[in-house]
Amino acid sequence: MAGALAEDASVERGAALAAAARCGACHGSPDGTAWSGGYAIETRFGTFYGPNLTSDPKTGIGGWTAVDFATALRDGRDPAGRAYWPAFPYPSFTSLNDADVADLWAFFQTLSAVEREDTAHALRGLWGWRGWLGPWRAMNLDRTPSPSMDRGEYLGTAVLHCGECHTPRGPTGGLRHRRELGGNDDPPAPAPDLTALGWDLDDWASFLEDGLTPDDDLVGGEMRALIRQGTRTLSDADRRAIGAWVNGLPPVGRPPRK
Repeated sequence: MAGALAEDASVERGAALAAAARCGACHGSPDGTAWSGGYAIETRFGTFYGPNLTSDPKTGIGGWTAVDFATALRDGRDPAGRAYWPAFPYPSFTSLNDADVADLWAFFQTLSAVEREDTAHALRGLWGWRGWLGPWRAMNLDRTPSPSMDRGEYLGTAVLHCGECHTPRGPTGGLRHRRELGGNDDPPAPAPDLTALGWDLDDWASFLEDGLTPDDDLVGGEMRALIRQGTRTLSDADRRAIGAWVNGLPPVGRPPRK
């Protein structure tokens, strides 16, 4: 009985983590079938399509082990050892701790199987050459995340991976961490400079719960969906911790986009 309760609790925690990270957005399908893949991610390098994460053993991750899952999240490699394209934000997920990875795995184990083949990525020109991935990973993948992360930094970097949208990228798509959360002009949805906002912790806690800015503007687009499906499920303390982490970053000095 105690074991079953612990397993249920792990699944519940994993579901909350997946919601906060909004994993279902990139791994949904065009017809609305949850977790079965096919969602298009537009980038300047081409279009990437989220893969099937259901428990189907042929087209999903039903044949994976817990080690396979952890390796995919934190090292960006599939069970055959092939590197994933970094449209999958594994450079952020390297910081996920063992307990959270285990809870996520417990949750994904509960997903019903949907047989849907993954859609091939449509990349532009030489960017579709997999030989770029080795040098790219050498330059951009840090497998030794800081052990001194506080709660806000951990949530903001490892779970919510805020920098994947809000940090500017270099010519090859790697994040420019010296300008952390300093805004990103890449299409299709440019993201503002969060270091220039000057909000207090009450502002951040409110915004991450209901999407309202201190000026009573309601955020839209992907951020609105992230708040409604993810950050509003966090505790008030966690939302404040994220705000404290953002406020502690050096100001990049770029005004937020209007």
